Amino acid sequence: MRQQRWEKRSEQLSGALWVLPLLFVVGALVLGSTLSQINIQPGSRLDRLLFRGDADEARRVLLGVATTVVGVLALVIGLTVVALQVASNRYSPRLLRDFLRDRTAQVVLGLFVATFTYNAAGLYTVGIPRGAPAGQYGRLAVTVGLCLLFVCIGALVYFVDRMVHSIQIDEVLAKISGATARAIAKEPAGIGRTSSGAAAAEPGLDPPPWAVELRTQRSGYVQAIYPELLLSVALAQNVTVRQALSVGDHVVGGMPLAWVWRTSPEQPPPHPEPLQTALLGAVTIGFERTFRQDVALGLQQIVDIALLSMHVFDFYTAVQSTNELARLLSKLGRHPLGTETVPDLDGTVRVIIPALSFDDYLELACGQIRRRGAGEPAVSRALVRMLRDVGSVVLTDTRKASVSEQVRLVLATAERSVKESNDLDLIRADVEQALRRVEA
Repeated sequence: MRQQRWEKRSEQLSGALWVLPLLFVVGALVLGSTLSQINIQPGSRLDRLLFRGDADEARRVLLGVATTVVGVLALVIGLTVVALQVASNRYSPRLLRDFLRDRTAQVVLGLFVATFTYNAAGLYTVGIPRGAPAGQYGRLAVTVGLCLLFVCIGALVYFVDRMVHSIQIDEVLAKISGATARAIAKEPAGIGRTSSGAAAAEPGLDPPPWAVELRTQRSGYVQAIYPELLLSVALAQNVTVRQALSVGDHVVGGMPLAWVWRTSPEQPPPHPEPLQTALLGAVTIGFERTFRQDVALGLQQIVDIALLSMHVFDFYTAVQSTNELARLLSKLGRHPLGTETVPDLDGTVRVIIPALSFDDYLELACGQIRRRGAGEPAVSRALVRMLRDVGSVVLTDTRKASVSEQVRLVLATAERSVKESNDLDLIRADVEQALRRVEA
């Protein structure tokens, strides 16, 4: 339970733009307070490098650095807003959260805020009287404040370079693909582990008529599910727990979140209070979808990029998107997928977590792109190549058949939409090659 709470809190803090700047501000105040207490002996080696001037000149330096940093900070914020606007309009509004979580932007913003705080706080520690001897104020602290200005200038150059690269499509796709791959590697509920591969609507997994509904008062998206937290409570009460929703689904307050039941209606009904408490701890609901366990979110973001690029006739970006989708689908194809069933020591299923199957992920990656790019041969051929690569990786006959079905759907859609016979011949040749590769 503690680990799940920490993961939830870490996810929330990583998307907060104020956390790192606040830590930088605290560090700047501590650093300034410490350095202002250090007196450097005249004539030492370090003394030659320190700021030379009286207290009044030191105050002007600190004030000049603080005002300069404020102007540069406004430039940094402006560049960030422009990058967010470009990414939102050009690729997908769902990418905004990824830019806000960018560590480089948070560190640079924190550095500028810390520099301003350091120099502004230094104005209260440097003596006011004109003509005061240089040794009556922290010369080391003033020198560090001046050096921070040059550090900020270097950070500004790096930040501009970072922003330019971060809105390039290769960087955007790589970032989404990397986050999705890390989510797959965690093997959340429905991916790997004890996934049965069964469909959530199979009769054996449906709740019986005497099942007790457990409802939620929260609204939002299911961000994470931890079946092991439900298993202990299910064993204690000798019940079976079935989740109503999977990761990524939307929840409305008051709707059923799970059902619990015993093996026969003659047995006394289970106590809902401990089950309700365990359910709230095992299911994380938030206002947005995250990459903690939501693999479909990454696929959807890449599909969004492909759809928007086709809207402005940038079909090469759509082809790049299918390449990243091929990489992710190939990773998914190596894992057991589908409804998660957690049994007890006797083999009796105690916890049931519905999840997307391999067919669902295939349709998510192919369906909208296939329909939107139906009239463009480059998109159809890219989809066929993507399915060919995925079909070469999957091992089961069922998944190979699903891939072959998607290949035939691409061909059928192209035959209805593509007018040029030469283009159709190229697509048919790719389809034949893909089917041979998949069905080999």
